[in-house]
Amino acid sequence: MDGGNAIMWESGSMAYQEALRRLDVYARHELTVVLEGETGTGKELFVQALHDRSGRSRGPLIPVNMAGIPSSLFESLFFGHRKGSFTGAQETRTGFFGSADGGTLFLDEFNSMDPDLQPKLLRVLETRHYLAVGEVRPRKTDARVVLATNIPLDRLRETGRLREDLYFRLVAHRIRIPPLRERLMDLPALVSAQVERIAREVGRAGVTVPDSSMRALLSYGWPGNVRELSEKLHSAILHSPDGLLTVPLLFPDSTEEIFIPYSVAKEKFDFDYFVEVERKSGGDPAKGRSLSGLSETTYRRKLRRIKRTSPMEQQKKRPGIP
Repeated sequence: MDGGNAIMWESGSMAYQEALRRLDVYARHELTVVLEGETGTGKELFVQALHDRSGRSRGPLIPVNMAGIPSSLFESLFFGHRKGSFTGAQETRTGFFGSADGGTLFLDEFNSMDPDLQPKLLRVLETRHYLAVGEVRPRKTDARVVLATNIPLDRLRETGRLREDLYFRLVAHRIRIPPLRERLMDLPALVSAQVERIAREVGRAGVTVPDSSMRALLSYGWPGNVRELSEKLHSAILHSPDGLLTVPLLFPDSTEEIFIPYSVAKEKFDFDYFVEVERKSGGDPAKGRSLSGLSETTYRRKLRRIKRTSPMEQQKKRPGIP
């Protein structure tokens, strides 16, 4: 788990707001939850927040990378085994489900799971019981299961990598974590938080991100998402002689012209426009509506959104910590 980052609880992205809403709902219930998101979007932060905000926060959070689980050892690793139950079983082992009792079992890279093993997992999710290797009496599990996949469940099902029975068990309770390119308006606040964290960790003071660098960050596609952002900032901070994170430090191999996407430019224009309206109207809503020519509903909605989601000004804010 990466404890150096935190989920942003204030976000201008509607998709990210929906992810946070679902997180809050599921944290209060004992449902099996699936986190869908590209590599680097912060799925491990979401499972940590789900665990911390649930009634299981004092119990263990057991992370398991499904990509590293050999099929031949699945039952032994997940359900445990008795000493002498098979060759090499020199001692009794509890297994992941037993270790996660009273807490959360996090199955990362669930998309790597062998379809032939999926009925075994489905049986535990449905019955809340499992059979340890070498035993005849089922054990009851009190572990809440959270799964993460970088491939959507629908696509896994279409390609035959997810059995239909397990698909229908999981599909109703999903949280889609949007990639960074879909929430660029949050990027300035993310940059501010990451720069503060990294500078503190490496013992640097006076680290700044000039407007030209922020424009470059906003124009980039971020295939590696928040994780890539963190690594770029970390490298730039380490190599900056004066704490100024210039474009060449952030993108040393780039020769592309920097150009801000339309969505970000529009957000910046709206922010500047409403700042000017507020200044000219003296903060009077009626006068502001008159100056803008907008209806009361539209004016209030836009003003409320702009005050909350300015893409260039959010770098002055601090993200919340779950």
